[in-house]
Amino acid sequence: MIPNVFLTVLFWSAALAVVLGQVAILRSTSRAWRHTGAAVPFTERVFAWGPALVIVVVLYFAWRAATRPPMVEVQFDPTTQSIRL
Repeated sequence: MIPNVFLTVLFWSAALAVVLGQVAILRSTSRAWRHTGAAVPFTERVFAWGPALVIVVVLYFAWRAATRPPMVEVQFDPTTQSIRL
């Protein structure tokens, strides 16, 4: 069994790497937009910022799933009044 501390450090280091990569992409994109001097189309902004927002949502749900306690399904038969695991 892998310790929880190791899994936590592994998850957050991977999350940090993904976020830093996305920040670098957004900085590069905004720098290119500034140098063109022209108006940036809305669709281009959506294609730049959309993945960043999706990454935040995916990391949130991944963390929730990783920290959720394990669940055990228990079947109860009311006719025999017994519990099966």
